[in-house]
Amino acid sequence: MRFYIATSIRNGERAAALAEVLKARGHEHTYDWTQHGDIRCEGDVRMGEVAFNELRAVRDAELVVVLLPGGSGTHTELGVAIATRSNKRIILWSEDGNEFNFDERSCTFYFHPSIERVVCPFEELLRRLDKEQIGSDI
Repeated sequence: MRFYIATSIRNGERAAALAEVLKARGHEHTYDWTQHGDIRCEGDVRMGEVAFNELRAVRDAELVVVLLPGGSGTHTELGVAIATRSNKRIILWSEDGNEFNFDERSCTFYFHPSIERVVCPFEELLRRLDKEQIGSDI
C-alpha cells in the first residue's frame, strides 16, 4: 500500500519515525518531504516543484496520515486527500484531541465523514499502525 504523511515541518522527526514503521510493514512512501525539509527559502521554482510532488503523492496514496498540529501545507494536503479519497484511508491524529474541541483550533474538515480521528500518544499510534492490517479500522 502506498502512503503519505502530512504534518508541519516541526513534526518532521515524527513523520520520519512513522514512515519507518509503515515501510517496515512493506508499504511504499509516495513522497518523503522530510528528506529535504523546509524549502521556503529556495525560491519559487523549487517551491513549485515540491508543491507538485507533494500533491501528486497525496493523490496517489492509499493511506494518508495527518499528524497534528499541522501548518497551512498540512491542511492543503488534508483537503487534497479528502477530494481524492476514492478508496483512500485518511487518519487524522492528535496527541491530546484539543483540535477536535470546536474552538479556534478546530478545522471544519477535521469532521469530514471520511476522516478517522485518532487521539492517543504518538508511541501508541506507532504501535497501532505497526500491528494492524492497514485496510482495517484502528
